[in-house]
Amino acid sequence: MRPTLLCSSLLLALVSACGGAGTSATTPDASKPQAVSTAKSTLARNVAPQASDTDLAAAVVGNTEFALKILPLLDAQGDSNLVYSPYSLTLALEMAAAGAKGDTLSGMEKALAFQLQQSRLQPALNRLDLLLADKTSTAAKPNAQLPNLNIANALWAQQGYSLQSSYLDALSVNFGAAVNLQDFVGAAEPSRLTINNWVADQTQQKIKDLIPAGGISPQTRVVLTNAIWFKSDWAQPFTKEATQNQDFTDRKGSVKNLPFMNLTSNFQYVQGKGYQAVELPYIDNKLAMLVVVPDAGKFDSFIQGLSSTTISDITAGLKDNYIALSMPKFNFSASPAMNSSLSTLGMGAAFDASKADFSGISGNRELSISGVVHKAFINVDEKGTEAAAATGVLIGVTSINLTQPLKLTLDRPFLFMIRDRQTGLIIFMGKLMNPAAN
Repeated sequence: MRPTLLCSSLLLALVSACGGAGTSATTPDASKPQAVSTAKSTLARNVAPQASDTDLAAAVVGNTEFALKILPLLDAQGDSNLVYSPYSLTLALEMAAAGAKGDTLSGMEKALAFQLQQSRLQPALNRLDLLLADKTSTAAKPNAQLPNLNIANALWAQQGYSLQSSYLDALSVNFGAAVNLQDFVGAAEPSRLTINNWVADQTQQKIKDLIPAGGISPQTRVVLTNAIWFKSDWAQPFTKEATQNQDFTDRKGSVKNLPFMNLTSNFQYVQGKGYQAVELPYIDNKLAMLVVVPDAGKFDSFIQGLSSTTISDITAGLKDNYIALSMPKFNFSASPAMNSSLSTLGMGAAFDASKADFSGISGNRELSISGVVHKAFINVDEKGTEAAAATGVLIGVTSINLTQPLKLTLDRPFLFMIRDRQTGLIIFMGKLMNPAAN
């Protein structure tokens, strides 16, 4: 397997009463997905949104702040591997925020670190999404996986349930989200299978069964989904022949002997107070993995002090260095519980049926969020392109011959981020605490 990262995020909104939802004329087979009929806004997606560079930067900073605020909440014990997509969560939750009002909206904006008003944030996110689309390549290259990044949004609604036209317009124009009609009232389980199949299709079958059994009920009225799938070769591949077992020391001091990939080459690198960081670009050099390894014994204190300023300082300090890099292979998935973490960050009202105000979606205040479900998967190993042109720009022959490489061994817990190098957007983030855990 080549370096692969996939993620899906789901938002469920429920009605507090059963009126006005429509009925089911037949009893469906609960073991089969439901057929999908669609409705849509009369407006098409805006493919040239009027969002300034300043607004784009603010959206990126908000996404970074959210990523860092929620990181320690998703693993309270601190010992587990973790991978999640702050960008996927931002998109799914912003699709709900587009119909929120009052304290519900302000709570969501606080939790998600939104720094712009809705009228500016939505076009900024739209422009950001369109910029990311340009980072993917469909061109063929011998024996190489060029960056492939798929981002998809969808709204699933109870057939016969009235949605505000202004809300449907906002989702269509800024998110390209189609409206898929389902019979949650009479066919909850087939509807769940239908949505799960959509997620699986969008993530190349890597994220399955996103919504657990019972996650859709006759009270469900709206489901908002976002799915992200990413796959790419490294710009500079590791070789399997260079992989050797080395010791990895976890947070509690336990030592495991595990396979480490090894590559000596030029990388963007920085050493700061309490950490070292290295950037591993993917083919085409538009997207990259940023790895930040705190000094031994300092992982917890480093996490507690993380901010968007820290990340900016790290990326601004990256300089070309000749590095002997040793990095463990890893492959794991995660399904972090989201409801309590998001409530802690300030959006508790959205989950409270007596307080939630999503009247921008339905025209009344009967909707509240029943749950946010998030799943992610990552696989990192040696594979990458063997095309010389991809590595020749970054490897200086003179420095290889004459310079002693700086040795960087990732033999203790570290953070990783998949970033867009142009905007700084963190698409995926996680921490590796134990490479042996799946």
